[in-house]
Amino acid sequence: MANSDRTIASVAFPMVMSGVYDYTIPARFLGKVCVGMPAFVDLRNRKLWGVVVSLKSFSPYGNLKELADIKTDRWSDADNSLIKLYEWMASYYQCDLGKLFKPFIRKSLIEAKSKFITVYQIAKIPESAALTEKQNAAFQKIRGYVGEELTATICQAALAITPHVLGELCKKGAVIKKRIAVLRKSEEQKVAEDNASYGGAIVLTKEQSDAVGKIREHGALRPHLLYGITGSGKTHVYIDLVKQTLEQGQSAIVLVPEISLTPQTIQRFRDAVGDCIAVIHSRMSNGERYDSLAELVSGRKRLVIGVRSAILVPVVGLGLIIVDEEHDQSYKQSDTDPRYNARDVAVMRGNIQKATVVLGSATPSLETFYNAQTGKYRLVTLARRYGKAALPSVQIIDMRKEKDVNNWTFLSRYLRIRIEETLAAQRQTILLLNRRGFSTVLICKDCGHVYSCPSCSVRLTYHKSEAMLKCHQCGYFQNEPSSCEKCKGLQLKFKGCAIQKAEEMLREDFPQARILRMDQDTTKGKTGHIDIIEAFERREADILLGTQMVSKGLNFPGVALVGVLAADVGLHFPDFRAQERTFQLLSQVAGRAGRADSEGEVVIQTYFPEDSAIVAAKSHDYIEFYNKEIIDREALSYPPFGKLARILVTGKIEANVRMVCSRIAKQMETHTTILTLGPAKAAWERLKNDYRYCFLIKSGSPRAIRDATCAMRKAVVPPRDVRVVVDIDPVNML
Repeated sequence: MANSDRTIASVAFPMVMSGVYDYTIPARFLGKVCVGMPAFVDLRNRKLWGVVVSLKSFSPYGNLKELADIKTDRWSDADNSLIKLYEWMASYYQCDLGKLFKPFIRKSLIEAKSKFITVYQIAKIPESAALTEKQNAAFQKIRGYVGEELTATICQAALAITPHVLGELCKKGAVIKKRIAVLRKSEEQKVAEDNASYGGAIVLTKEQSDAVGKIREHGALRPHLLYGITGSGKTHVYIDLVKQTLEQGQSAIVLVPEISLTPQTIQRFRDAVGDCIAVIHSRMSNGERYDSLAELVSGRKRLVIGVRSAILVPVVGLGLIIVDEEHDQSYKQSDTDPRYNARDVAVMRGNIQKATVVLGSATPSLETFYNAQTGKYRLVTLARRYGKAALPSVQIIDMRKEKDVNNWTFLSRYLRIRIEETLAAQRQTILLLNRRGFSTVLICKDCGHVYSCPSCSVRLTYHKSEAMLKCHQCGYFQNEPSSCEKCKGLQLKFKGCAIQKAEEMLREDFPQARILRMDQDTTKGKTGHIDIIEAFERREADILLGTQMVSKGLNFPGVALVGVLAADVGLHFPDFRAQERTFQLLSQVAGRAGRADSEGEVVIQTYFPEDSAIVAAKSHDYIEFYNKEIIDREALSYPPFGKLARILVTGKIEANVRMVCSRIAKQMETHTTILTLGPAKAAWERLKNDYRYCFLIKSGSPRAIRDATCAMRKAVVPPRDVRVVVDIDPVNML
């Protein structure tokens, strides 16, 4: 709320400087400046956009500069509750307050403007004598659209009216020419509009209706975990909750973990609630994002659908937050500040703004399910699939036995037969292989040299379509070599099957099949993910081969078979959550099969068929997996039985990195309420030419971790060439 008695604005900067700087509010802005509002200021002789984070009547500093400009239409937080969330995040995740505004306060976005187009509309019926024959013919064409505003493109391309004739009609008063603002929409929204099917009302089952009733009854008192098996219709529950929230004049936020999920999600919600949706994700242009934020701040749009950063957007009258696939690790921002988890921020935002929070998943994170078991969250269950659909049968294939019969291909004999049968039945297949590229290793058979990234401690992956070796961590690439760079030998061998190689072999083995590949390389373009999903939905492909993005929440009724080509990828990562992630991935991708009335089947290929994660995935038994895994977590004081922080120390000179690590270790020894593990080399010892060492901090108290890490930050000031990062509640242990 603007306050004319407060003449000092404290400004933080998302992109440049840490800290908060005071500025006076000039007379022309008094009563107009609000917390959260973008402000244009002079900082050390640089003109920058920052954000107002507080207003006050006094500053201890003298000779303050004035605010040069403000944007009054970019923020909505009448009771300052959203800024309270930002302040909590800055404290909990130990980051600069200004950095939390990075998705919304940057020059290219702030200086974006509304888009205007020229339109033409019938003004009056002129006397025929006033128009030439050509003009009258053009007028009659436009007259067929009485009351409508026609763009210049429609007039010229569809109606074949020249610009000159249009101009003459305007001069004679027969047609009005005007400029109007148009709303720029994301590609997903355009697709949803093209496929709109309004009126397809969702009929809730009794189980779904009961779930909605329980959530509505208890509202914002506690977060709700909607634990529903794959295909149980959690989205139907979400839609009903959103409809009721909008009918009460409130707003809602729906989070999805992947951009690839937004097209289907937007389509379902738009069919149910109409054109009241704003979309937020990273592939939107500045203009599209500007318009989405403007619609939300003004209250013209009241439903936000987006990925992680959507939890931070200002909305008017927030009443509901839904986090779909709450277990997904993409909700955690791990590579840059602020290192927040959108799921946990959603819970805190609901608490601060008194909004109902629903966390949904078929495979909840152990922390979330434990919170539901202990009463911190309210558990709501969907135990049956929607309609007549049944859970698919699951076959485990021991790939060790395939070698015994001299089958060295990436497909087991059984899966090959099932793909052929599915093709013959004119049904669809999804195949999961969570490895990008063509081959995972290039090795010289003469000297044993393995091609690795010169800047990172990772092997280079071969991309055949580009004839290049690439590093998926730093972006380094080199052309495919003809001889060994070490011994000049010619016996170079590509080993390991990645997704591009799998695609090539599938095309050879099933020449009649129409195959789509969905991975980071094929979805780079703005509409790449939309094009693939739409094509598969329209049954224009028989097989969808993809990385983990094909496992998340997509609904394809034509899919009868799901094959997991290498279930062991990630199973033995140096991470205490490795088994949990494997179980979640297998269970989620298995849920893509048999979602219509016909039966589905899942084939899981593995070298470790006895592993508990794979055994539990076979029986679709989350509770069995949870009961076993939670015992191990408690024994080792891992979450949910303890809190974690990870300290990552990086730099170009290893000796300097080790020196800083030694100082951190001594500082952490002074805190008796925490357990410090490390320093140790990170699993990826070197990335982008930086040496990497890490600590793992464990404690039963979040406050103890915060106190210890904050004290360390103050006591240990690293040299300029060394960076120290504190990651609270880490999910990336590499």
